Amino acid sequence: MATDIVNEAIQQSTPENKPETKKRQKKVSGIIKRGVRYQIDTFYKGIRLRDSCATSEAADASLRKMKSLIDEGRWLDKKHESKETIGDLAKRYLKWCEDIRQKDLKTKKQRIGVIEAKIGKDTPVVAVTRATVERYQAERLSSLSWRNTPMKPATVNRELAAFKHMLTKAVEWEILENNPAKGVKLSKENNRRLRYLTAEEYQALIDACPSATMRAIVIVAVNTGMRIGEVLNLQWGYVRIRECRIEIDVQKNGEYSTVPLSGEAVKAFISVPRRIDSIYVFPGKDPSQPLYYPRRQFDKALSSAGLKNVTFHTLRHTAASHMVMAGVDLATVQEIMRHKTIAMTLRYAHLSPAHKKSAVDALQNALIGKAEKGVETA
Repeated sequence: MATDIVNEAIQQSTPENKPETKKRQKKVSGIIKRGVRYQIDTFYKGIRLRDSCATSEAADASLRKMKSLIDEGRWLDKKHESKETIGDLAKRYLKWCEDIRQKDLKTKKQRIGVIEAKIGKDTPVVAVTRATVERYQAERLSSLSWRNTPMKPATVNRELAAFKHMLTKAVEWEILENNPAKGVKLSKENNRRLRYLTAEEYQALIDACPSATMRAIVIVAVNTGMRIGEVLNLQWGYVRIRECRIEIDVQKNGEYSTVPLSGEAVKAFISVPRRIDSIYVFPGKDPSQPLYYPRRQFDKALSSAGLKNVTFHTLRHTAASHMVMAGVDLATVQEIMRHKTIAMTLRYAHLSPAHKKSAVDALQNALIGKAEKGVETA
């Protein structure tokens, strides 16, 4: 009896009769076992990947396939089988911008148009990755502008900002799970040396203007520091000739403000003939619309005056620069130019070393005055 029990124990301990040990399965990032199913839920290059499989092997194979499709630019999420393209998104985005009356819509359309051309209107939105955005940025920085000059980082930054915002709206509209442009850094802009017109250059530009309208636009822009969009969209109802000021409620930053008018600016407004069929100071061919930017006339004036490296925005820099050089304090310049932050105004600080000298002189006078007062008291 005892012998039988021993023999049975020996047989059960042999390798053939030992229960099979389960192999520990290697965990794969992004794959989680939930119940009897294996769930894929992870992000890859800004795209959320999700699936459900019966086995871990099938889940691993599915995840590898999805990543491969993304790398090849052929990935389309099951959730977005509508295959919305960059062209479709651009139309939807610009319609949204128009509906909310976004400022400077014409410029936004131009930037989105460049993005469509470079990325491709027929490119699926879900196929846009961070690499796509960075490649666009690099190509634009290495290209030439319409003036056949190197593209400025500031220009590319504005385009990239529009691209990023359009993709952000795509996330809000549930076209994308995540913004692939998030984290792409803007290029460093060099704003230390700003081009502005000297008094002689300004007069040469005025004399070279091919029309009275162009001359009035230039005078108003320089004497008010207004942006091109603000000048062209200006309505007579906001011009207060007697009070020598302009009311602006369509600023770039969306805030209301007033701009003082100099005597020369008042004369310019008086010289502009007022049309009874238009509310605009500078109406276009269609009186119900403002004048479109007269680029050809402005370029013709620049050429006649012999001015180089000048854009219409240079006139705004001219206004700020000459105010600073005339001794106007930076806080007042900020208020007149309607800069949202003082940092924008500080770009002109180097033009007026006198205000730094007056500051240390004031400090010296204060210290000497206190010291002499102390001596007299003693």
